[in-house]
Amino acid sequence: MKHVPHLVVAQPWPETGKLSLSISQWRHLTKVLRKNRGDSVTYTDGLGTIGSGVLGNTEIVRGEEATVERPPDFTLAVAPPSNKDRQRFLVEKLSELGVSRLIWLKTENGKNRVSSPAKVFSWVQTALEQSRGAWLMETGHDVVPIAEIEGPLVVCHPGGSGEPEPGSTILIGPEGGFREEEIPPDATRWDLGPTILRVETAAIVAAARISAY
Repeated sequence: MKHVPHLVVAQPWPETGKLSLSISQWRHLTKVLRKNRGDSVTYTDGLGTIGSGVLGNTEIVRGEEATVERPPDFTLAVAPPSNKDRQRFLVEKLSELGVSRLIWLKTENGKNRVSSPAKVFSWVQTALEQSRGAWLMETGHDVVPIAEIEGPLVVCHPGGSGEPEPGSTILIGPEGGFREEEIPPDATRWDLGPTILRVETAAIVAAARISAY
């Protein structure tokens, strides 16, 4: 089957007609993917609208469009992994799994450094295009302390016996884990398994388990 590219095209859109593509999008389509005018594409605004059309002259000629219901809302607050490649892996996988919102978590043992907002957004967008989704994952720009995270809170912690409830925010700590005094006394503790996981692995396991509920 011939590959049909899936593109994120930001709002606002005109009511009818064509959607303009950025220079980088057009170059990727024509130079890397070897697509030509008239070839099929699908597209989304990242806010639930998805459509199918064809390539025109540096734009998409719009076709049939529909609204996709938003997946169940859940938030992960994650201490940033220590380097950019691991951060990118984390962002891409959580986006592909349909996480609604990613908060960068400030912790005592963490490095608390995050790539630029533009870079993080590009990872989210690329992951949405790869997974052919309709909803962009929301990401914060700053690292946020636990005290500023809205509850109910679920801390991923070895030996925990609780389970997340609907509407919970899942907290993933840094290498070395949370310090005991950082964990709110009313937070639920959730055990992800018998081994100690890296930050990005723990986040992916938590997201996959939550999305399966």
